[in-house]
Amino acid sequence: MFTRFSVWAEKIDPYLVLIFLAALFALWPLLAPGYFFGAHDGRHSVFFVSMFDEAIRDGALWPRWAMHHNAGYGYPTFIVQAPLAFYAAELFILLGAGITTAVKLTWAAGFLLGGLGMYLLIRDWGLGNGDRRLRSAQSPVPSPQSLPALIAALLYIFIPYHLLDIYVRAALAETTLMAWFPWVILAFDRLIVRGADPGWQRRLLWASLAYGGLLLTHVIALITFTPLLIAFILFRLWTVRRTAPPPVSRSTSSAIRNSQLAPLLLSASAGLAALLLAAIFLLPLLAEGPLLDQNVYTGNTYSYTRHWVQVSQFFDPFWGYGFSDDPVGANDGMGFQVGVLALLLGIVSGLGLGQTRRPRDQRWQIETFLLLISGGLLLFITPLAEPIWRRLPMVEVIQFPWRLLALSSFTLSALGGLAGARLLATTDPAATGGGVVLALLILSASGNFTRPEFLQPVEAWREDGRAVYQFEQQHPDMLGYTRWVEQPFSQSAMTPQYAADDFANSRLERLGILTGEGRVLSHYSRGHSFGGEAEMGSAGVVQLRVYFFPGWQVRLDGQPVAHRLSPPDGLIEIDVPAGRHRIDMRMGSTPVRSAGIGISGLALLLLIVLDVSSGWKRKDAQLD
Repeated sequence: MFTRFSVWAEKIDPYLVLIFLAALFALWPLLAPGYFFGAHDGRHSVFFVSMFDEAIRDGALWPRWAMHHNAGYGYPTFIVQAPLAFYAAELFILLGAGITTAVKLTWAAGFLLGGLGMYLLIRDWGLGNGDRRLRSAQSPVPSPQSLPALIAALLYIFIPYHLLDIYVRAALAETTLMAWFPWVILAFDRLIVRGADPGWQRRLLWASLAYGGLLLTHVIALITFTPLLIAFILFRLWTVRRTAPPPVSRSTSSAIRNSQLAPLLLSASAGLAALLLAAIFLLPLLAEGPLLDQNVYTGNTYSYTRHWVQVSQFFDPFWGYGFSDDPVGANDGMGFQVGVLALLLGIVSGLGLGQTRRPRDQRWQIETFLLLISGGLLLFITPLAEPIWRRLPMVEVIQFPWRLLALSSFTLSALGGLAGARLLATTDPAATGGGVVLALLILSASGNFTRPEFLQPVEAWREDGRAVYQFEQQHPDMLGYTRWVEQPFSQSAMTPQYAADDFANSRLERLGILTGEGRVLSHYSRGHSFGGEAEMGSAGVVQLRVYFFPGWQVRLDGQPVAHRLSPPDGLIEIDVPAGRHRIDMRMGSTPVRSAGIGISGLALLLLIVLDVSSGWKRKDAQLD
């Protein structure tokens, strides 16, 4: 047994253990009792997961509806909010964690996966050349490339904006999104560099899944990360073309395999496949999103014109827990520093590139690309870029220009790792010691940023509908409306129930008699379905206190019945004959949702079949 353990231990990369231990240092506040409900999106991250869980438990495998928004009228939150971060939290809930604990665990998993992805990416790039054969033979055990990769991983975990996203903003989906960046770039990098070499089907699958997973984690990824990915793909296609060896055979199959078009076709195929995988979310978003009032997402507080970052703020050590509430200056309540070590290593990289011009060297090319992209991203966040933003109206959904610090955090961390390789190479005998010092500096430089404020006990009401109700009472300007709502409101017939001491999600009274004589006998309220029983002395109209929206299916005594809009709040009503009747409504599918499910399912099936069939062919070839 001891021998087996020794063999197993020898296969473990010790740098991965160091990344795990360092990440614990960044995440230790999550182990404390309580939760920072006062952070920007602290309450959202919990009650979104709570409503997602309610829908899952009500049998909705892909939830669309969040039941407690808008004074209880609900909202199709999960049509406009990409769901993958909520699925991650739901996994922890099903394993026994409480809702708030599941949110914390999702953050922890995202930090660890992001650090691991960055480590593998920089270790891949550390070879310093573009030879795909050398790369495919790279060993998984520690090597001269592993120490700079460790530096990059630590930079990514501890870079200020990454910690701000969790401890100041408490933004669950956006923090989870950052975990995907290195994995997507790594998957496409391997797809491009190795081209149509054997195993391209598996690399195509992973690139498609990585980019598709990113698109299903946060809606802004389509606008923010996609241009970066396209730029990277074009850049790597150019570098591979410059370094690729000439074809070794003139046969048709070999010519196809060595064709310089192969990386381009594979990259385009992976991007298209990822969009198809995300169709289950993107199609309903594009088709049904316009049925919602968009001003709540892009106007007033959420207008990008109010959230520029001044250049001086990139270097300002200020760290606050307020908001970006200074629309014209640098006196915001939150900090936007890039990070002193990331900046210093970026400067080291720039100086090194200026002194050593080796355009055919892989690391030189990648450093140049990262340096230019990082500078461009930081510039795009400042008021200097306002003319560009005005000419690109689609970018207004980003809301806060400083959100792009997530991308610059990724590019600067990767650049810092490669710059670290340059520094450590100059002191080769002391490389390990220098790396340890640099790692300790990274940890110590961000130690003050791992201190959440507004810690409060996790009380029961904070994980049910009352949390949503209280938030909306404090911020009535943030209620969401559909196109059928005729006038703003902040109260509903269910408001007294949300304010009652004996509140229960399941007992919300969602049926009301509009015309005719009758009374409501019972109610039920679940994550994706609502209803109850009504006894009518005469035929009349019963109102269902839920927003009118595509997908609702209403049944009267088990039989489908037509429903219509109930003004002025944009609810639902049905005609009910005299007698005692059971009324049930459930959020179901629509043609566009069904199409999205079919497209995503078919795309995933084809990718898997392609990979499995290629594996069978390789096995048959080995047997022959």
